[in-house]
Amino acid sequence: MSAGTMELNTTLDLYPDTTVTMALFSQVTNGAEIRRKITDGTIAAAVINAQMICDPFQVLVAVNKAVHLDKLDRKKTKTVFGEILFNLSPGNNILAAYQKFGVQDAKSQDLLLVLLNDPQGQQLEQVYSIIQGTRIPLESLRDIVDEQKIIKLFKIPDAERKVGRLVDVVVCRMATKDAG
Repeated sequence: MSAGTMELNTTLDLYPDTTVTMALFSQVTNGAEIRRKITDGTIAAAVINAQMICDPFQVLVAVNKAVHLDKLDRKKTKTVFGEILFNLSPGNNILAAYQKFGVQDAKSQDLLLVLLNDPQGQQLEQVYSIIQGTRIPLESLRDIVDEQKIIKLFKIPDAERKVGRLVDVVVCRMATKDAG
């Protein structure tokens, strides 16, 4: 990403017919309304608590897995967007994943928006008109992330933190949560 990139647009390697768009918003004040619109289908997107994301790669891993399970008709949630939130979580409790990684009722929060198959940007503009907040460069995610919350949620010991980047540890945990 170049400096000041407002969003990330990419194609999934395993599913080249699927595009992913990510955009970051700060100081969002209408979280409850956004969640209602997700529930009633007005917003077809994953809206993620940006404090819980250490790198866009973490989200791409969750999106890849969600799209894969959707194509196999093996999702654990009702929608591919719910599956993205679930895949971000280290555990197997869907409600807990939504509570930790989903949009909150807070007075002000930072949100990462994930859309699928929006090459013309029409969905992004529709959701942008609903979100009461400021669209900021995706690079700002590094200033928003709450590493301590992530370390606590994923139960990452100090020794493990010293040998690699936080995103590497988190993605490894996400990828292996179903193993065993």
